[in-house]
Amino acid sequence: MTIKGRFDRFTRQIRPTEDHIDEANRQVKYMIERLHDKVAEDGSFVLEKTLRAGSNAKFTSLRKTAENRFDVDLGAYYSGEGATKERLDTLLDFTRAKLIEIYPQKEKEDFIKLQSAVRVRFTSGIKLWVDVAPIVRDDSLGITNGGHIPRDDGWRLTSVTAHNDFIAKRTEESKKVSGPVRFNRLVRLVKWWNNLQGPLLQPAIFCELITAAAVRDTGVTPEWQTSLRQVFTFLRKHGLKEPIVFNDYYDPKKVQTATGTAVVIDSVNPKNNVTALWTNQTREEFLERVQDAYDATVAAWSAERDGDEDEAVEHWCEVFGPAFRTLSEEE
Repeated sequence: MTIKGRFDRFTRQIRPTEDHIDEANRQVKYMIERLHDKVAEDGSFVLEKTLRAGSNAKFTSLRKTAENRFDVDLGAYYSGEGATKERLDTLLDFTRAKLIEIYPQKEKEDFIKLQSAVRVRFTSGIKLWVDVAPIVRDDSLGITNGGHIPRDDGWRLTSVTAHNDFIAKRTEESKKVSGPVRFNRLVRLVKWWNNLQGPLLQPAIFCELITAAAVRDTGVTPEWQTSLRQVFTFLRKHGLKEPIVFNDYYDPKKVQTATGTAVVIDSVNPKNNVTALWTNQTREEFLERVQDAYDATVAAWSAERDGDEDEAVEHWCEVFGPAFRTLSEEE
């Protein structure tokens, strides 16, 4: 099998199966419907809408493995008296209580109150985790479905819809290029690599933003190998020494953006630096991993050009782990 053929198969294999997605959608649909009913019955708050968020909604989720969890994120938009960003604990506790009412047969330990959401763990079937984040509606950003969402560092003004659209817009643009590469699938590959980085693992939004920055000027290429090399090339040259920022929802020249050792700015809220906790050591160690990945892609390209598929596969396994070989094999 050619390397091109292997990539076509690998990119199909690392995404969740249709059966897995269908079952997750069934479970989530039931949860959303019942949560709205329970909140309405209580009357303390108004649950205006519940929107899908995260990788599942952006079509960048990965198949479930030891390194990759397949879970679903939901944004529950609350209004009414008491639904304020100052009452985060109240909304989190309230949401957890309503979710427990929906599933009275489940153990209380399966409803976990996190800093930013309530996690419901399903221990049978596909063993899905669903994170439900309460959101207080706020239209001050002038963006559809804006609201305050709880995060580890406090409430953050953002938009579930805008984040989803950020990916969808670039995915649609990538369809203009002949070949198999689509932006959301490229993000999926970058996430697979990222999930193998141990203590240097970054959140999914980081993978989305650096991939978007890498293809901003040139777009995707007609093949997976060069599109990936383009991402690592960008990171090597950029070095995360200057801000990575986008103008989809604000003008970077007219707003105050976050600062830090490394600055990768949320595409929706300029005050949110997703690398705010990075130190110089973090950046140096991360860029070392980037260099290793880049070197492997170059070596793979050289081997492929020389017709040595086995050697090319070995180098791609340096990027994606042994799963690249096993998941790209013909059955």
